[in-house]
Amino acid sequence: MNLKKIIRLLILISGYLLLGFGLYSGTLLITGGIFSVAETLLVCALPFIAMYSFFVYPIIGIAMNRLHRRNKKIRFVPLIIGGIILIFNILPFVGISTTIAQGNTQFQAVFGPDYINHIPENLTAKFKTQPFDLWQMYNNYESYECNVTYNCGPYLTVPGVNDEFYFDYYSPKTGDGPFPTIINIHGGAWVIGNKGLENRPTASRYLAHQGYCVFDIQHGLGRFPEDPLIDNTLGWVQSLLGRDLLNKSYTITEMAIQIMGNFTDYLVAHADLYKVDTNRIYVTGNSAGAHLAGLFLGYNSTYKSIFNDTLQLKGLILFYCPANLTHLYNYHAADPLAHLFNIDIGYFFSQVAGGTPQENATLFENLSPVFLADSSAPPVLILHGQIDNMVPFIEAKQLHEKLLSVGRPSIFLSFPHQGHAFDYFFNSPGGQVSMFFIERFLAATQYIEV
Repeated sequence: MNLKKIIRLLILISGYLLLGFGLYSGTLLITGGIFSVAETLLVCALPFIAMYSFFVYPIIGIAMNRLHRRNKKIRFVPLIIGGIILIFNILPFVGISTTIAQGNTQFQAVFGPDYINHIPENLTAKFKTQPFDLWQMYNNYESYECNVTYNCGPYLTVPGVNDEFYFDYYSPKTGDGPFPTIINIHGGAWVIGNKGLENRPTASRYLAHQGYCVFDIQHGLGRFPEDPLIDNTLGWVQSLLGRDLLNKSYTITEMAIQIMGNFTDYLVAHADLYKVDTNRIYVTGNSAGAHLAGLFLGYNSTYKSIFNDTLQLKGLILFYCPANLTHLYNYHAADPLAHLFNIDIGYFFSQVAGGTPQENATLFENLSPVFLADSSAPPVLILHGQIDNMVPFIEAKQLHEKLLSVGRPSIFLSFPHQGHAFDYFFNSPGGQVSMFFIERFLAATQYIEV
C-alpha cells in the first residue's frame, strides 16, 4: 500500500469517527443522555459544538464524498450522515423560538402587556433589540466597558482555619450611584468552582455596562478528607480554576450563612464604598450557585436570623437550580453509573449537606428552595434546559409551580434541546436569549410593583 492510499485511509477513518461522534452528540440533543448522568459533561459543551457544526460536518461530508467518488454504493453515505447531524444541531436554534414566545407571554402576564413603557428610556435604550442574532453569535467582540476590581476583600476570614473568601467587583463606568446590585454565585456541585472565568464574567461585564454593580463572590466548598483520591482530584481541579483547596470542608448550611449572612453584612457595611443601592438587591447563580441563591427564598423565614434585612431583595435569577435536594439525591442515587462503579451518593451528600434525606428529612427541606418559597418571596426568573440530566428539569417546574401557588411572581423559561450550562457561552443561543430576558426582568422589577 503506497503512502497516498495510507493517507486516504487515515482521512476516511478519522472522518467516520467524527461523523460517529456527531451522530452520538446529536442524539444527546434529543435525549440528554444515553448511558448515564456522566454524559451531562458533554451536553454542557453541545451549544458550543452546535454553533460550529454548520461548517464542520458539511465539510467532512463533502470531503469524504470526494474520497468515495469511485465507490458509488457508499459515496453519498457521508453526505447523508452529515445532513442528519446538521439537522440534529439545528434543533437548539429552532427550540429557542419556543423559549422566546414563552418569555414574552409570561413577562406580559406578570408585568402587564405594556410593561416596557413603564421602564425609563435610559434603561430600555441599552436593551438588546432582539432575543437572538445569528451574526452576533460569531462576530460579537464587544468588551462591554465597565470598571472591574479583582480579589476584593476578604469579606470573611474563618477563625481557626484561616480560609478567606474574596470577590470580584464590576461597576458602571459612569455615574455616581448608588446602583442596583447583583450578587453572583458560582456553581460547581458545592465542591469546586471559583469566581472569575468559571462564573460567566462576560455576563457580569455586560450587566455592569448596563448600570448594575455585580459582586462575583467566593464561598466555602465541601471536601472529602476520608477519601484522599477524591480530595486530591478536587485540589487539582481547583488549581486549574485558580483557587487553592480550602483548609476546611464546608456544608451547604455553612455556605448559606457565609453568603446570606456574612456577605450581606459586608455589603451593608461597605455600601457607600461600592455604591450599592441597598433597596435594589438581586441574587443570581448557576447550578449549585443557583441553589445557594434559591435559599434566599427563606430570607424572611428559615434564614431570617442571618439575612441582613437592611437590604431589600428585588428578585432572584436562577439558572438550572437544584430546587429539591431530596429529589436530587434520589435521582443521582438511581444513576446506573453510580451502581456500576459503586459510587456512594450518600457519602457525597453527607459531606456537602451534612446528612442524607433518610437521616434528616427536615434538613433537606430547609436546604430546598421549593420548600422555602412563601408569600414573602421576591419575583423569580427561572431558566432551565429541558435535557439537563445533572439537575433534572422537573425541579425547575416544581419551584415555578410552588411560587405560583403561594401567589408570587415566577417566570419560567425552558430551553428545548439545551442541557446543563447552556448559557455559559455568552453569544450562544441560550446565552443571548437568557440575557435578553434577564435585563428586562431586572428593569421591570425595579419599576413595576408585582
